[in-house]
Amino acid sequence: MPETKYGTRIYLGVLADADGAGNAAVRVYQDFLGRLRRAAPAVRDLRLELEQPAPRKEDPGVFECWATLKAVVPHDLCRPGAANHKDAWRAILREEFQVACMQNHALVHHTSSRVEITREIFPHEELPEAPKAPAEEKPKEMIKVRVLLGGQEYNVEIPKDENLLDGVNDKGVAVKWDCKNGVCDTCQIRVLKGMENLSPVNDNEREMLGDKVEKGYRLCCQVIAHGPCEIEQ
Repeated sequence: MPETKYGTRIYLGVLADADGAGNAAVRVYQDFLGRLRRAAPAVRDLRLELEQPAPRKEDPGVFECWATLKAVVPHDLCRPGAANHKDAWRAILREEFQVACMQNHALVHHTSSRVEITREIFPHEELPEAPKAPAEEKPKEMIKVRVLLGGQEYNVEIPKDENLLDGVNDKGVAVKWDCKNGVCDTCQIRVLKGMENLSPVNDNEREMLGDKVEKGYRLCCQVIAHGPCEIEQ
């Protein structure tokens, strides 16, 4: 089935103070992503890239939070009244975003929040950035990570103080992920050993995982590895 990758700009106004704006935006966008997955299960590779919330000058107490949603949409996606798959995807986005905002009405500045342009993302726009020159010549210190993934065991070494998800993925261990922003739980892992060698649990993880944090669960994309560890997904 033919498919096309689209990018959509989304504006969310959240009612919060400086300390709570990020968590409020995460909560709404998390709800939005969940609704999209249920409404359009055939759409794949949903990824949400969040920008840092900023105060809105004309509205004290409102923080602006822009995001870019990327998704691969099959051409057989349909919606009543839509002429094609792109129109169907646009309709689903607007409808589910509106519902997510309504369900989180206490957090949302409704008069400004909106789904904006949806356009095709071309291959040249997804090219990786040119590698940067290393800041120093000395080799990075490596740490050992044991990964249990789908019944298979992998033993790799990643740079110390590296993002855990990026580190193991760079070594060919395909730990699942979607957003890398802590607004979904696709990269959820369980830490079997070495929790003391990992960065502290942050607010995004507590919001997503709740009591599971106390049982050793983490969001892999939010973890910095300072020493050896063992994880399972």
